[in-house]
Parts: sequence; C-alpha cells; structure tokens
Amino acid sequence: MGNDDFAGAVISRKGRVEYTDVDALWKGYDNFVRELAQREGVDRVAELGGGANPIIGDADKWGFANHRVVIDISAVELDKAQGDLETRVADLCRPINDEHNTYDLLFSKMLCEHLPDARMFHQNCFNLLRPGGLSVHYFPTLFTFPFVVNKLMPEKAARALLDKVQPGRLQLGNMDKFPAHYRWTTGPTKRAIRRFESVGFEVEEWHGAYGHHYYHVVKPLDAIERAKSRFLIKHPVPALTSFAAVVLRKPA
Repeated sequence: MGNDDFAGAVISRKGRVEYTDVDALWKGYDNFVRELAQREGVDRVAELGGGANPIIGDADKWGFANHRVVIDISAVELDKAQGDLETRVADLCRPINDEHNTYDLLFSKMLCEHLPDARMFHQNCFNLLRPGGLSVHYFPTLFTFPFVVNKLMPEKAARALLDKVQPGRLQLGNMDKFPAHYRWTTGPTKRAIRRFESVGFEVEEWHGAYGHHYYHVVKPLDAIERAKSRFLIKHPVPALTSFAAVVLRKPA
C-alpha cells in the first residue's frame, strides 16, 4: 500500500482510488501513515481515538515529529497508553474551539465507525489542521455483512458474538469493543466522496479493501469470502468494500 502503487479511477480533481485485500491494507496502514508523515515533513501530529494503543507512542518510528498528541474521549483508555507523548481528553463529535490551524497531520485507525456525529468529527479535523494539512483514516465499511449485523445488533449481543469470533479479546484490557454507528464509513461511492468534500476536504487517496476474517471459524464460509474478495479486487464494486483508508487534504 504505497503511493508509488497508487492506481485506479479518478475520484476527485487530484485523487484516485485503488483496491486491495484486507490483509495488505491492515498490515500496511501504520507504515503508510508514518511514511506519509515523513514525506510531508510533519512536525505536529495528533492521533485521534488512539486510546490505549497509540501508534505514535513508538518514539523510534515517530521521533521525527516534535509534537505528538493522542486525543480520545476516554481518560481511562488514555491512562493505558504507552509512550512519551501528550494526551488530551476531548469529545471529537462536539465542536473543538481551540488549536485551530495547528496540526500538520491528524489520523485514526478503527475510530470512524464509532462516531455518532461524523460531520462534526470531520469538521473538527478540518479546523484543527493547518492549510495543506492531511486527515487520514482507516475504518470498516458498510455494507459488508458482519458490519451490518454489528450496526443493527444490540450491544450486549454484539459483545457476546465477538467473544465467540475472537475468543479472549475482551479480556485483554486494551482491546475493548465500543458501540458502532458506521456513519460516513462506506466504500468510495460518489456520495461518500461528496460528503468529505462538503466539509472542505480534497479527497487525495482512497484505498478500498475487500475481505475480512469474521468467518474463519466456519471454513466453507471463509473460503467463499476469500473467493469473493479475489473476484472483487479484479472487478471492484465501490459499495462492496470491507475496509477503507482515506487521505484527505485541507486546501492550502
């Protein structure tokens, strides 16, 4: 998942979309964001919703950024965070009125699906960024069946199902499950692109991924899902992606 491999259909004046499999997108995302930050000469970076497991907590990899802050709604989760960095408790779905035009880069991983007010979140991102800054996000997308189920299922039942699919995760202490809303989290449809543009962003890159591992306990279903993913990578349908990584730029 590198900029040199960027290919696909035009999605905005500057941006394009590419499709890949979920493993490549998931495993490559952390390095992708870091390399993007280095290429852009990022000095001030905020990881949104980083909570207990901030990516920027690794000073060996992120030491080039002099100002690193993790912003999360939960002080309890932030208290679990490891690394030499600043933390800030804030509700990203309410207006943030300070530090406007401050950051070079904002990014998140597996946060956007949990936001009850996606427009306000992305408006906050736009306001916090300096002109020319980047807002980068990795999230699961509707209308993949497990995520539709997660959206519609009561939270208690969803936690019980997750414990079956991913045994032991909820007992780890730093891998909790949070309610999911899936607002503004779809594939690169024209409507989805217009939403980001309506806040003021330019959509520079949209990496859509097919596939997931939620059927791994049912081997026949898992095999069908893998075959479907291979087909869709070659014959992509934007609305059927499973995950996405988007790169949004605040115009200079």
